Amino acid sequence: MKPGLNPYDPASPSVSAVSATLAAWYDAHSVVRRLWAIQDARGLRVVVTLEPTLDSNDTHPVWIANGPAWAHELRSQTDPSMRLEHTDESLFDALNLELEDVMLVALSWRDPSII
Repeated sequence: MKPGLNPYDPASPSVSAVSATLAAWYDAHSVVRRLWAIQDARGLRVVVTLEPTLDSNDTHPVWIANGPAWAHELRSQTDPSMRLEHTDESLFDALNLELEDVMLVALSWRDPSII
């Protein structure tokens, strides 16, 4: 494969475009605390943690209300096979990464636990 055409190459123009798209999407969705984008053997995987509801620490109502629309939105802007996932964990370890996975984007400036 030619340099710069490898979908796993962080310097690839397509990876840069996906990174910019995901950064803009993260910026526009204030309820998303953290966003990780991972290129794995199955394609693009986007994992988010969410701001909990005001009356509890539950993030599931926000996910249930928005998850399908967000997935559709991100697929139309990035990759039709993109998988959007939600985790309650704000820890990197919760991502279950494989050795060959490539972290494309890690955004967390809204997370109050990050100092």
